[in-house]
Amino acid sequence: MKGKWIGVFAIWFAFVAFNFLEAAQDPLPAHYYWKSSPAGNSAQLVTLFCRSCEDAEASGRDIPLVAVLRDTLGGVNSEGDRISYVWLLTYSATTWEKRMLSAVPFFYWKVGDGSGGVGDKEPKPLMNLAQPERPVVSSAVRNVLQWSVLDPVSMSVRASSRSYHNNWTDHERLHLEEAESYLQSAQAADDDSGLSDAELNTVIARLELRKSMLGGFVNASRAEKFGEEANLEQERIRARNWELLRQCADKTGLLFEPIDLAGAKNQYAVLWYPIERSAPPDGIALGPIWKLLNLKDPYEERARLQRATVYERTFDGQAAQVVPLGVYSLTYPKMPLLVIDFRDGGHLRWHELTQRAINETTSGLIGVSHFTNWYYFIGADIYDFYAARRGAATNLQERLNCYSKFRVALALDKSEDPSLLTAMRQRVRSLAVNPLEAATQHEMQAALQRYDLLEAAAANENSKMAMRLNKDRRAELARFEAHKGEQVRGDILHVATFGLYTQRAADAGFSARLEEYREVDYYVRFLDGLAAAGTRPEVAYDSARIRFALVQLSVLLPDLKTSALRERASHSIEKLRGLSADADLRAECTVALDSLSGTRASSLEGAGKMETLR
Repeated sequence: MKGKWIGVFAIWFAFVAFNFLEAAQDPLPAHYYWKSSPAGNSAQLVTLFCRSCEDAEASGRDIPLVAVLRDTLGGVNSEGDRISYVWLLTYSATTWEKRMLSAVPFFYWKVGDGSGGVGDKEPKPLMNLAQPERPVVSSAVRNVLQWSVLDPVSMSVRASSRSYHNNWTDHERLHLEEAESYLQSAQAADDDSGLSDAELNTVIARLELRKSMLGGFVNASRAEKFGEEANLEQERIRARNWELLRQCADKTGLLFEPIDLAGAKNQYAVLWYPIERSAPPDGIALGPIWKLLNLKDPYEERARLQRATVYERTFDGQAAQVVPLGVYSLTYPKMPLLVIDFRDGGHLRWHELTQRAINETTSGLIGVSHFTNWYYFIGADIYDFYAARRGAATNLQERLNCYSKFRVALALDKSEDPSLLTAMRQRVRSLAVNPLEAATQHEMQAALQRYDLLEAAAANENSKMAMRLNKDRRAELARFEAHKGEQVRGDILHVATFGLYTQRAADAGFSARLEEYREVDYYVRFLDGLAAAGTRPEVAYDSARIRFALVQLSVLLPDLKTSALRERASHSIEKLRGLSADADLRAECTVALDSLSGTRASSLEGAGKMETLR
């Protein structure tokens, strides 16, 4: 019995000692961190920085990557905070020479490493979250003009305009994915120095929805949920591709090694060929596996591989002499995507050029239309489905997303073997087929200048940023106070005038009213989420927090001029009353409904009991 307790104590002591030693180690600092600075008296400029990504040209400063403007209206409660603008500080304007080249059909070369100069003007935001529907309207207008005006003119006009439009769309998507990848790698902040979980999910969702046709019309509540689901789906894809690539490596006798580039965990992996191995494992048909990996059989080229650059890497505690075969992105939806082929530099580029040339030939030269030549696109979709089932990466947009993340991760990383990083950077340049694209190193160097200009604009109350923010606030208030018919008329006029007309409230004394509307909207969205869950609210959430939201709505809503919020609140409260089994909570729901229907006295009497919860 004594020996048993000695054994238990020894195990406990070993466990405590292991955790103590692990905690005593000097942990690596987070690769990304947030920094907040005031923007006037009623907003904050929150910036995401990359630590240890500096170059000599950057004067040793950490590189700012993404900046967002948090509109607080000067209040102390976070319920009324809004994320207004998003800047990608590495996104620079393109020169007119690059724009002209992008309109040349079948021109698939990046000319020069630079882009438009930074200048001394305030950087333009990548996206305005206060008006997410504006890009949808602009895209619809461009498409209508393309179909109705440019396409019927001549083949040359149609081919040039479509080439420019496709290159510009890909260039924008490249940087949207870049900003999204930075934010996905960042950690949410617990204070005002950075974005919270909800804010981070909302921004990521808006960037992702920007790529879809009607994504700008998704409401705020659905956007936040979409961001959470997108992160979970991304994790599922990475885990599946990780395991699939590892199994392929085991079956072929290759060595699988994950690499973390610029803090991107579990997103990339390298397949290595061990020099001492001369033949593949027996008893397995490797043809389908090589096709899935998008590689030629390395055992047939062993003599050539032995003359290549040899690296010494450690696998399972043992050193091995290996040659790199390929780098894979684990974020492609269907399979691990080969982004670098070390043995054939033109392999992946030729695949990109072929698919783009086919698309430009059909849409630009021949003029194949989705309406009149629908049968062609049905056949193309069937072929893509068949090819994807056999291991081909046919989704051009998803390949572009993976390339965007990979190129910036390579540019920011300082932790990997320098010789391997140099080899990867040299080969990834061959994937640049858009004339509008600029070198990542050039964009990183200019990010510091854009950040300084942005901070100067945030400190200036008469800057374009301040004026845009003021207009957006007035437009938000006007929409809150408008009836459904007025909202529809305003939207129609806004679209018909290509954004020149926007309904706005008066400029005098609107901040206090807007803050109340935002607080009410926050509590209404909170109750909407509880009602949509379909479970007992007191089980899913703290009952005191629910009652506090009901009281706040009882106090604030009767004085506000908004029928839309009142209808939404009444519907959700009615549903919560039916779902709840808590008598006190049901009584609070009844009091709130009476208040919204006009019985103000009873609501105030019940509300007084809950004021202490604030």
